[in-house]
Amino acid sequence: MRVSTAQLHQVAVSRMQSQQQALLRVQTQLSSQQKYLAAGDAPADWAAGLGIEQLIAQNERFKANASTARHRLALEENALGEGIDILRRVKELTIQANSGSQSDASRATIAQELRGLRDAMLGVANRDDGQGRYIFAGTNDGNLPFSWNGSSLNYGGDQQVRQLQIGNARSLADGDPGSEVFQRLRNGNGTIQVSASTTNTGGISLKTATIYDAAQYDGDTYTVSFIGGNYEVYDSSSTLVDSGPYTAGTAIRVRGFDLNFANDPVDGDSFTVAPSQQQDVVALIDRLANIIAAPQTSPAERGIVQTGIQQGLMELDRAEVHLLSFQTSAGIRLGNVEDAENTLDAATIDAQSTLSGLRDLDIAEAATRLQQQLLSLQAAQAAYVKVQGLSLFNYL
Repeated sequence: MRVSTAQLHQVAVSRMQSQQQALLRVQTQLSSQQKYLAAGDAPADWAAGLGIEQLIAQNERFKANASTARHRLALEENALGEGIDILRRVKELTIQANSGSQSDASRATIAQELRGLRDAMLGVANRDDGQGRYIFAGTNDGNLPFSWNGSSLNYGGDQQVRQLQIGNARSLADGDPGSEVFQRLRNGNGTIQVSASTTNTGGISLKTATIYDAAQYDGDTYTVSFIGGNYEVYDSSSTLVDSGPYTAGTAIRVRGFDLNFANDPVDGDSFTVAPSQQQDVVALIDRLANIIAAPQTSPAERGIVQTGIQQGLMELDRAEVHLLSFQTSAGIRLGNVEDAENTLDAATIDAQSTLSGLRDLDIAEAATRLQQQLLSLQAAQAAYVKVQGLSLFNYL
């Protein structure tokens, strides 16, 4: 087979170009520290790497949601803790005001402090997250959730909560609507509320009101009246449903509830037993302040105040349990968020390790190949220099 001079030149140049391309590839790999420079280098590994990148990006989104939830839930938990502390202080002041040693002036001072605590509770209900978003406004968190109308709270939020996804098929609420937290309280003992008539003239007051059989209470409103040393219980249609001799300290049991009174009544004194109604926690504190500030110059006035305080103390206990239940719920969700963040961190580390195995360059191996390619190119260039000097004219 004849080999022409032109063919020798062509083969030599082609080999050098091939060596230069291989050298360029290794240099590019080293500068980028990536094993593959294009999808065509290893289609299966390239596709697997894209899938892992998507997984890592998804985990980052979940972690961002978890961080948001952790921030808001921690603020809610702390705010509710402050609310519980306020209620405990209100209870201390209410018990203090109930002492017979207090004067009208000292009770007025206590009532003033209670109104300050009322305003502090309103501040807790309107707590924001430091970025202008209100914790207890539901999804309408750009607006102030609560305003005080002088007797109760008005709610400007909504009943919805954001469900933040913090993992595959794993999401949680980043807060609670303020209407559920601060307004869904029931007065009295949660089933019935008892109030003394403002026309009472005796010193009788309510000590306790309890439910002994909830199935027997029909939700009607009853009036307990006293006359001639006896009690009479009438329903809302003025039908006598029970009666008997009254003895201070002995419970009156009727229609599923027990009422225990202190002191003796005057004929005509009465109390109303009605179904419990919803109230808000700020209104509860305000009502206690007004009860404590009321005059107690007569036995009847003291009896009315005593009854109001007894009901208020019971409602404070229920309010504390109510707020504590939401604080506990927020704490549980915080624990879930921390667990999700740990899971996401571990999954991301595993994914990055797998991606590194697919794409990262073995620097030592690539440096060795670079040296080999460089030597090969140098050898090809040297051979070409020899070949290009071959010609018959050199020997003529």
